[in-house]
Amino acid sequence: MLVLFLTSCQQDDDEVMAPIVEESEEISQNAFINSWVYEAMNTYYYWNEDMVLPSSVEQDPKDYFYSLLNEEDRFSYITDDYQGLMEELSGVYTSMGYSPTFGLLSSTNEVFIAVEYVYPNSPAQQAGLQRGDIILAIDGQRLTTENYFDLYIQNQYSVTLAEYEEDSGFTINNETLALSAEVIAADPVLHKEVISTADKRVGYLVYAEFISGDNQAWLSSLDVALDEFAQESVTDVVIDLRYNPGGEIEVAQYLASALASSSAVSSNEVLVRYDYNEPLESSIILYEGEASESLVSTFIATGHNLNLSQIYFLTASSTASASELLISGLDPYMDVIVIGETTVGKFYGSWVIPDLAEPARHAWAVMPIVLKYTNAVGATDFTGGLTPDYSVEDDLLYARPFGDPSDPLLGTALNLISGGQHARSLTNSAHKSYIDLENPVKSQKNKLLLPNAEQTNQSNVYSSNE
Repeated sequence: MLVLFLTSCQQDDDEVMAPIVEESEEISQNAFINSWVYEAMNTYYYWNEDMVLPSSVEQDPKDYFYSLLNEEDRFSYITDDYQGLMEELSGVYTSMGYSPTFGLLSSTNEVFIAVEYVYPNSPAQQAGLQRGDIILAIDGQRLTTENYFDLYIQNQYSVTLAEYEEDSGFTINNETLALSAEVIAADPVLHKEVISTADKRVGYLVYAEFISGDNQAWLSSLDVALDEFAQESVTDVVIDLRYNPGGEIEVAQYLASALASSSAVSSNEVLVRYDYNEPLESSIILYEGEASESLVSTFIATGHNLNLSQIYFLTASSTASASELLISGLDPYMDVIVIGETTVGKFYGSWVIPDLAEPARHAWAVMPIVLKYTNAVGATDFTGGLTPDYSVEDDLLYARPFGDPSDPLLGTALNLISGGQHARSLTNSAHKSYIDLENPVKSQKNKLLLPNAEQTNQSNVYSSNE
């Protein structure tokens, strides 16, 4: 298995391979963690040949880790809470249960939170928070560029809601909601319905994250949606990935296999191929063969195939990783129509690598980029993101409920499906009146993850952009 056999995959460069500390040395905790980080990165990191040994092993492990990264790398990640990371990747974790966009209103420099969605039965829903709500203050403090994220990540607070009008800006409506974080079950199937338009029946699915869940619970939830579409004899399908940062490669493979033609599935056509650093790829070929699932993902029989020849995807600027893999992987086999905003541009995958000693010596884990993927016709390197066929901005100051045909992105898809003109012209000059601010939580979820070290006695492997 990978963690066991890759000890023989070391590089020959003495300078690169020299241990940062000798085993016999008594070393600080930081030096110990950094030695472990370097060993993992030297073995698995896609750009391992480009790493430069930092001058000091005594620095904070996060600083040490990020100093190793290739300048092209926007996605590798380190955490000192491995258990918390795995809980979040499973979809059962402590949260208030709403997904935010942080915005800076360009006309007034006011910071706000717009609610992208709310998980059912979460504290946020129970408090009355809804998609499209605008939060202007937390615990009575107006949001600023300096405090917005620190206020947001607290486990208990009250939010002050506001209304927005283009001419007058924000108006506080004196409605305050009290929120307290709890352990939630974050089912990624946020919304599903069948919409009738003209003589068409359209299956509409809002999918938040590519996660299988404990005991495959979230795959079962996805199956329910797919079976409902099949039973309702849908003619077209719209998959809403606007707020989907990525997730597990195997779940993207599963959904792709449910959407593609039955002939592509039955013949196990290639969905995507994977490229690793040279020693790692050579070892995979040696131990698993060139047809290894670590090197290629194919369409697979899931028992839930819609046999489509055309598919519509809704995207936003945060759509990433496994979402992009799904779109790119399906493109050679069907008519893929993308509506919305240009995606993040992540064609890389990560493994979650914790300390595998028994017992574990620390709680750190790294998620380095370990692979790059290409689709069946070799398409990759979309650094600037996937460009939509129909460019429509997702303006959350005017968010509509999921499934509402007046949502500009969904409305565009429905108009195209029914044979009408799309909702907005490609030359439309209207633009959002705010700037998206950094969302570290979503950035951490931008992962394309492969199977997991503790589950398989090898290094943890997952797929995403979060």
